[in-house]
Amino acid sequence: MSRFPDPVDRWLTVERPVTYWSFWAAILRLVPLLAVIFVLVLLTTSLSFTLRSFAPVPFVFVAATFGYAVRAFDGVGALISALSAVVYGFLLALDGIGATLLRQPTPLLSVLAVLTFVALLAGFGSSTLHGQGGDAELEAARKRWKE
Repeated sequence: MSRFPDPVDRWLTVERPVTYWSFWAAILRLVPLLAVIFVLVLLTTSLSFTLRSFAPVPFVFVAATFGYAVRAFDGVGALISALSAVVYGFLLALDGIGATLLRQPTPLLSVLAVLTFVALLAGFGSSTLHGQGGDAELEAARKRWKE
């Protein structure tokens, strides 16, 4: 029995069977919530602070999907996640936000670093989090990968 109302529960639930793309879709459903938080922070602080604070958020998404792809032995998914992180990191470096983040970290940056680590672990443990047997699924994925 869920603690959330049905619409919220459906919105937070990842489709089964969980695939790399359904995992991405479930994560991207959080974007409207993050947009509201972005606007609230923007209204209470400056644009510069808001951009520096939210710039690392995509890395949280990529870390979760990368963790899932590695867990599922999905080489294409892992490559897509890794390339997404590299391209986004390059864009941050190109426009100077990356250097600014490193010189003047915000409190939210520390929180996002912890969330990125948790997202990576959640990606690795995604099948366990969704109540599926972890060892059997991992063994089946290893067999498919070896073939």
